Order: sequence, then structure tokens, then C-alpha cells
Amino acid sequence: MLKRNMNAPLFYHKKPMFGLDIGSQAIKVMQLQARGGHAHVKAYGSIQTDDKIVKDGVVSDVRGAAKLIDELLSSNIVGELSTNRVVMSVPVSRVYTRVITMPKMSKKELADAVKLEVEQSVPVPSKNLYHDFEVIDTGDAASQLVRMVAVPKAVVDSYAAVCDLLKLDLALVQTNIRADAQLCLLYEDLVSGNPYIILDVGGSTIDIGILDDTLRLTGTVDEGGNSLTKAIAKKLKISETKAHKVKITQGLSAGKQQASIKEAIEPILEKVVKEIERMVRFHQERILPGTDISQILIVGGGANMPGMGDYLTNATRIATRLSSPWGDHISFEKLEPPESADLPRFLTCAGSAMASDHEVFV
Repeated sequence: MLKRNMNAPLFYHKKPMFGLDIGSQAIKVMQLQARGGHAHVKAYGSIQTDDKIVKDGVVSDVRGAAKLIDELLSSNIVGELSTNRVVMSVPVSRVYTRVITMPKMSKKELADAVKLEVEQSVPVPSKNLYHDFEVIDTGDAASQLVRMVAVPKAVVDSYAAVCDLLKLDLALVQTNIRADAQLCLLYEDLVSGNPYIILDVGGSTIDIGILDDTLRLTGTVDEGGNSLTKAIAKKLKISETKAHKVKITQGLSAGKQQASIKEAIEPILEKVVKEIERMVRFHQERILPGTDISQILIVGGGANMPGMGDYLTNATRIATRLSSPWGDHISFEKLEPPESADLPRFLTCAGSAMASDHEVFV
């Protein structure tokens, strides 16, 4: 599972891979190359899509997705991809995750116990699931916390089918929040023992994770950047295109429309706050008692809405800021970079590109 090796150079992996993120609004790719504690972008690109390509986490139009990705890889790439090995990500909302307490036992006994727990607690037949788990050490000599992850085979198999059509080598499938965490654990200057929250604002969902030296807990809200845009459009009686522009240029920052925008999107943000509070309570009661969340880091394509950090800081009483590796840790060097407003949407791709060769689905 994802654990930082303090003796290994940052951004290191043995074989080149690139990240591929199929979103509800766009498909993105990115490949990075390490240079000590820094990395530079070898290639990146995106192409617009729609929510008909993916339904409930499954690539429902495999040929349509493959055609778009083929167009992206052949015509819309800045730089040059040097590998056909790919890491893909799925939303947390399409993955079943549970954290449970189990007695200490052998690896085989634990694997059997997890399999039984998946069969009993996940509302999908186990034959239709891929599952994995990791042990969370809490210092208890008699028991251990186990984080289980299960995903419908239909989701992973649809991604594999796309790769088969394109002759891509699918190395790994992981959750969006795992990919985000993978990158943040490398470039964020975090102190051990001070867990933090990562908030991935996607197009259709907002994924949430609690991390310290590994991903401890995940959650999701079935609202995202698209929901925020639609709420603003309805309230201000404008088109969704204009509402999107209002969202990324004005957001919740001071202005003559601030009150109306806040009224429109606050019900969605309140759901986010409630999910954060639920996860923090669980973390403090079950995972690492006595520890406080140090900060909230906002990532994802919807992370660039002005004022969101201040809103969450006030609502949760946890310092919130935008997390960005671009410039200091990841550079584009001679490549023309994307528009600054588009950079957050590539973070999951960058995290996927930095996956380790030894990892399995998590």
C-alpha cells in the first residue's frame, strides 16, 4: 500500500507510466519524469467529453471513449508520451470502503476475514467485485484497523476494455483520492502525526480523504462542480456557460452577486461540511484518538472557485487552502503550460503518473 519510503528519491518509479483520467467533462493525460526531488512534465493533454461516456462509474460507451482517447493521444498532446503503460483512476463514489477493527492475525487469516466481511457488508455479490485492503497501525497490541476497498468488476473491466482497444498496458486502477494523496504525500510539507484532509472537487462528485503517512479514510458527496454551476445558473437566471464563468471568476469572493451565489451553492457546500465533520469524528474516535486535523487541501478541477477555502475554514474551523504542486515541484520546462485555471484538473493525472510499480488496486 502507499507508504512513503524516506530513503527513496521523490517522484521515483522504475518503469515509465502516464496517468489517464476519464472525467464527466474531459479526459486528461499526463506523464512526468523525475529529477531528484523535482519532476517535469513530459507530456499532457485533454479533450472534452460528456457524461454519456461514463455512467455510474462504468465506461458505458467503450468504443466512444476509445475513439476520444485515440484522438487525444494522436492530436491533442503537448510534448511526447514515451510509454504505453497507463494508470487510471475511478471516483470514490463508485468504490465501497470500510474501516473496521479486527484482532491481530496472520496475513492469510486476515485475507480470509476481509473476504468474508466484503461478502457480508457490500451490497454487491462478491463474485462481481475486486477487493483489496490495508492495515492501519494504531499502536494497539491486540487489535488492528483494516481499511477495505471493493469495486465492481464492471467498472474496472470497462476501463480495461478501453485499454485493450487502444493497445495500452493497464498497470493500475486506483481511486481519484488515492492518486491525489499519492502526489500530496510527496510535495506537501506535512508534519507526521498531523493528519489532514484532501478535498477533490470533481465534475459530478466531491471526494474526501483523511491522510497522514497514508490514506486513512475516504468519503464522498454526490455533488460536484457541475452541481455548483447549475445552482448558480438557476439562481442568477443565466446559462450554464455564463454560470461556469461566474463560478471560476467570482465564486464566493466579495462582489455585488456574492449573496446570491452563496445562497445558490450553500446547500451543496453544507453537504460537504457535514461529510467532513462525520469523517473527522470517526477518525478521532476510531483511528487516531486525540489527534486534530491540521488542514484541508482543495484539489481537482473545481478547486479554483474563489472563496471556497475561506468558506470551509469558517464552517469547519479547519484552515483550508488550495493545494498545488505546479512550479515549485512540477514544472513544464519548455512545454507550453495549460491555462492556470485548468491546472487543478490535471492533479489526479499527475498523481496517477507517480504510482509505484509494486502497487495493486487500492
